[in-house]
Amino acid sequence: MTERARVPDPFSLDDENTVELGRFLRAAPLSNGAVAEIPGGQSELLAQAVLNWLHNAVYEGGEWITRADLESTPEFGDVEVTILGDEEAVKLRHRRTGIVALELTKPEAWASLKRKVREAREAGQE
Repeated sequence: MTERARVPDPFSLDDENTVELGRFLRAAPLSNGAVAEIPGGQSELLAQAVLNWLHNAVYEGGEWITRADLESTPEFGDVEVTILGDEEAVKLRHRRTGIVALELTKPEAWASLKRKVREAREAGQE
């Protein structure tokens, strides 16, 4: 199985840059003349996501990974979903590659399909 690239030092929620950007985002003036109304707590999470994205990192599956790693996964619109039996299993098929994942739950199937598509891309099979 291919390992994802971890981000060495992502911005934390208590990082000064995250805190300051979060404070700004609570009432940020927007280019359409409106003002953003993002509650405290959410504004800091958004600030953290933005700062890390600018440094090529995104939060996925409980960890910060490189954007390239995430962007190499299939878009959900490229996936055919089939529920088997009485919701006993989920089959996902990536339309462009034909790669299939069969698991017991949708989250398991989605994780499996993303991994398989990423591995195929890295192996040059897509």
